[in-house]
Amino acid sequence: MLRSLRHRALGHRHLLTGSASLVLTAGVQAASGALFWLIAARVDTQTDVGHATALFTSVLFVAFVGGVGQPVAVARFAAGRTRDDHVLFAWGAVATTLACLLAAFVYLAVLSPSAVDELRDWHGAIGPALFGFLCIGTALSLLLDVRLMTQRRWGLVLARAVIVGAARFPLLAVPVQSNRAVWLVVVAALPTAVSGFGGIAFLPRVTGDRHRLRPLPTSTPGVVRFSLVNWASTLTYQAPTFAIPVIVLVNVSADRNASFYVAWGMAAVAAYIPMAIGQALLAEGGRDGAHLRSQVRLAIVVAGGLMVAATVIATIGRDLVTRVYGDDYRTAADVLPLLVAASIPWAATSVYLTEARVRQRSGATVAITLALSVAILGPALLLVPDHGLDGAAWAYLGGNCFAAVVSVIAHVTARSLTDTDSDVTSPAAVEADAIGLAPLA
Repeated sequence: MLRSLRHRALGHRHLLTGSASLVLTAGVQAASGALFWLIAARVDTQTDVGHATALFTSVLFVAFVGGVGQPVAVARFAAGRTRDDHVLFAWGAVATTLACLLAAFVYLAVLSPSAVDELRDWHGAIGPALFGFLCIGTALSLLLDVRLMTQRRWGLVLARAVIVGAARFPLLAVPVQSNRAVWLVVVAALPTAVSGFGGIAFLPRVTGDRHRLRPLPTSTPGVVRFSLVNWASTLTYQAPTFAIPVIVLVNVSADRNASFYVAWGMAAVAAYIPMAIGQALLAEGGRDGAHLRSQVRLAIVVAGGLMVAATVIATIGRDLVTRVYGDDYRTAADVLPLLVAASIPWAATSVYLTEARVRQRSGATVAITLALSVAILGPALLLVPDHGLDGAAWAYLGGNCFAAVVSVIAHVTARSLTDTDSDVTSPAAVEADAIGLAPLA
């Protein structure tokens, strides 16, 4: 039995290595982020921290919307070191930059909570320009990580997280007193943004060729369609992660938003672990002769087990939140177990959604992502205005449970249609589709 498990693990060495590295990266991000906001909570007022977390949430939201499906497209179709891979990645970076710039402008023009108003008024046009810079750099950092993952340079992904986390603390010590909330978000987001721009510039040393925009591969039309379809699915399946904090910041006071962000940050780390395992599965699914079905089983066991453990820890240790952050953050301790418990059904949803993407099953992808988004955001829009943070927590947990049921049904249905891994679609199939030889599922 032990020998069989060891043999299976060796067969999925890259998947396990990638997953472990990304989980470790998540741990570094969690530790540095928690320490940063803990120091801010101890040094600054809860209102300033609430405004700062609202702005930081806004940066993440715009970076997410501006991704235009490129992280998924790069993972599947720009994973190598050929000229086509470099061209597709370069255009992905250009598309991400333009989309983030547009999304940042629309966000500042449409939303008007007090934190955003404070940013818009910061030194005239400097505030909005800085917001756009932070959003673009953050989005590029996500794209950079995906490119490094496809090169199996997991150590560089971890190193970037360590450098970004460490760079915040010297900036936090700078004695800026006026517009403290805006300065806090600059400190929180600037290292990530700089690492995005700098990492993209450094990337040719890893991939062995410079960024280039020509010639366009013959597969480009198929890749564009794939990225747009997956952008739509990403907007739906990750929308709750980024939209729930925005719904909260619009409907609650700055003090309550600060409490929510503390709990949400901890829960987001737990939720990131299945997502990281799914990202590794997306990059490694079916590669080098590995069987996707057994990779999926392994991912479910690892992700589900870790999330059960995280929920137990969050429930038992909830009182540590007030001991560390103070009694002003009691609400964070109250909603933390519910938010972390949502990561258990999310583990199933994340892995089975990745399986559907690797197999390019558009129907299953749309069904899972739509169920997740509607089941969380619909109740949240109804509950948060009247019930505040409790409404957000229950909407998040209930919606994740519903989406997990849909993902299991989609997985079982797809499994009944095939007994092999032969339906894993390769990038070559997309190239064939671009010239009319095969349908893009």
